Amino acid sequence: MADYTFLTVHRCSPDAMAAALAAVVGVTAAEVDVADDSDGHRDWAAVVLCDRMSLAGDLALSWEVHVSADLVPAPPAEAEAALRLAARLGTTVLHPADGVRPSAYWAATPDGIRTRARVLDGDTGGDDRPVLTVDAVEKPVGQLPRARVERILEAGRDG
Repeated sequence: MADYTFLTVHRCSPDAMAAALAAVVGVTAAEVDVADDSDGHRDWAAVVLCDRMSLAGDLALSWEVHVSADLVPAPPAEAEAALRLAARLGTTVLHPADGVRPSAYWAATPDGIRTRARVLDGDTGGDDRPVLTVDAVEKPVGQLPRARVERILEAGRDG
């Protein structure tokens, strides 16, 4: 079983998300269910379940992904899945760093760069979407032009 948490710079359509997740974990798009909080219908028997939530600020979407434990071969680790999604969707994909501060993330860019990132929570926007700001990255990320480039000490050891 794999559980992934991703944040993306661009707002991908549910169909694009399903196709990308399918390619990453090795199933068909029909075996992936992507839903917003407001969706009433879910395919609970899907091999991959993805909940998406709109964000405001530097990031557009939050993804919570659950892959069935029955999937063989096993899906890739979160860091590898993020790199594959970034390349396939053309957007920077962030995932949390393990065992450290909640602000510590790793960013994977469409061109294969991996770098540490610091994500800060803000208030909700006028439409109640959470506001997330990418405060800093260790390497420049073109899709995050407002992020400072600096060493991030709290980012953790994983990746």
